[in-house]
Amino acid sequence: STTTASEEDVSSRYPRTDRSGFSRYNRDVSASGNLVSSSTLEKKIEDLEKEVVRERQENLRLVRLMQDKEEMIGKLKEEIDLLNRDLDDIEDENEQLKQENKTLLKVVGQLTR
Repeated sequence: STTTASEEDVSSRYPRTDRSGFSRYNRDVSASGNLVSSSTLEKKIEDLEKEVVRERQENLRLVRLMQDKEEMIGKLKEEIDLLNRDLDDIEDENEQLKQENKTLLKVVGQLTR
C-alpha cells in the first residue's frame, strides 16, 4: 500500500527524536545553549498562549453570532407561522365571500326576471 510506504519513507528520513520536536532542546546542550533554548521556548509558549486567548475570543464571538442568528431564525419562523395562519384565514374568508357572491348573483338574477 502507498500509505505504508510513505510512512516508512518518513520514518527513515526523520528519526523519531527529530520528529518529536524536543531534540532541538536536548538537555545535553551547554548551559548557555540551554538558556537560549529556554528563552526561545518561553517566547514560543507566550506566543502560543496569546494565540489561544485570541482564538478563544474569536470562538466566543462566533458562538454569540451563531446564537443571535439562531434567535433570529426562531423569530422568523414564528413570523412565518403567523403569516401562514393569516393567509389561511384570508383564504377561508375569500371562499366564504365567493359563496355569498354566487348567492347574491342568483337572487339578483331571479329579481330581474
